[in-house]
Amino acid sequence: MLDRQILKALLQDARVSWKELAEEAGVSAPTVRDRVRRLQDLGVVQGFTVELAPTALGYTLEAVVRFRPLPGKRHILEQEIQLTERIVQCDKVTGEDGFVARILLKTIEELDPLLERFSRMATTHTSVVKSSPVRMRPPPF
Repeated sequence: MLDRQILKALLQDARVSWKELAEEAGVSAPTVRDRVRRLQDLGVVQGFTVELAPTALGYTLEAVVRFRPLPGKRHILEQEIQLTERIVQCDKVTGEDGFVARILLKTIEELDPLLERFSRMATTHTSVVKSSPVRMRPPPF
């Protein structure tokens, strides 16, 4: 129960102080600190991050791209995906498509040149994201 309270509070604001966490949970600050460290040691908490707003950085579009590697090009494709900064997330998947990636764009005109980089190693299928009713969220706990 205490761990869940702590995790929920940290998901709301990872910068919350030990004192504030302790007050919310009804325990001492050292107890909260020790519990968070234990959760880190167990691998439940893997880090504390900053969430950036892509639109505030000028990225007005997001695209989902499915990459189908050409024969013998899977490893080269994976390396190129890793080197492409505009790809902000990518999963290696089962099925005919080897990878599914999310790309940030400032304008739609940026899409074709970006995808052209991959034409010698994969075919692509692209969808532009209209909205995201569910963003990446933590699993239930």
